[in-house]
Amino acid sequence: MRKQTILVLQGPQGTEADLSYLADTARAQDAHLSVLHIGPTEPIPAYAYGGMPYGAVEIPHKWVEERESLARDLDEKRKQTNHFFEKEGVSGEAGVICTFPASLDDVVAPRAMLCDVAVIQDDLRSYDDAFRNLLYGVLFKSPAGIVLNPHRTEKPLQPAHVFIAWNTSKPAARAVREALPMLVAAKQVTIATFDAVKNETADGEEPGADLARWLSHHGCNVTVRQYDSAGVELGKAIREHASGVGADLIVMGAYGHTRVREAVFGGTTRSMVDQKDAAVFLAH
Repeated sequence: MRKQTILVLQGPQGTEADLSYLADTARAQDAHLSVLHIGPTEPIPAYAYGGMPYGAVEIPHKWVEERESLARDLDEKRKQTNHFFEKEGVSGEAGVICTFPASLDDVVAPRAMLCDVAVIQDDLRSYDDAFRNLLYGVLFKSPAGIVLNPHRTEKPLQPAHVFIAWNTSKPAARAVREALPMLVAAKQVTIATFDAVKNETADGEEPGADLARWLSHHGCNVTVRQYDSAGVELGKAIREHASGVGADLIVMGAYGHTRVREAVFGGTTRSMVDQKDAAVFLAH
């Protein structure tokens, strides 16, 4: 799909070279790149002295200096990114978010609402709380899908072979719909079901066939495969079979269970978020 807006979330260690593959995509699809340079800051270590209500609160100068230094560095990266766009001849703009990790989901959500797809750059994994709150902000507070581990494949937004981990859940259907432009443009789409229950009230008499017909009407070249996980953790089974067919990108629904349940007990989404070996597109 041409003329998409691509939201790119990049951390303090991100470089201009990390944006090169996106510039190629923007040129090929006449897309617009909206890059946010994210600076997660430490909580304010405020100290109180004196009795209330006459006491005072003091914020250490070191914290203020570090925060201001980070903001300056990010602003310099913003300028460099805008210059990069001009040099590469692509449509785009860069901005800065410098705030606490706990508030990043609320800050990024309005940006994600007005994009076609979001990408989290790999360097943000160094900031675990920030990474997860950005992910939750996109998935739970906007309708957009998001790409993780983009550098695990040459063209994560222009995949040649897409592997859909399919079930009949609403998150899985949302993921397919949000990824439809990539699916239509791909040379091959594999629909994979795992441990499917073959009846009308579960996964259908022929799991994956209905989705295959719908995608075929859109012009996709579709193959349906039905797998037995054979006791292997589902996230690992998805990655192994996707690699086995030579897929560039995995598409799947996120958080079929609640966020809290997945965070405490684990789950397929958590497994796919934590892994760093395969590019994956998630939507909720």
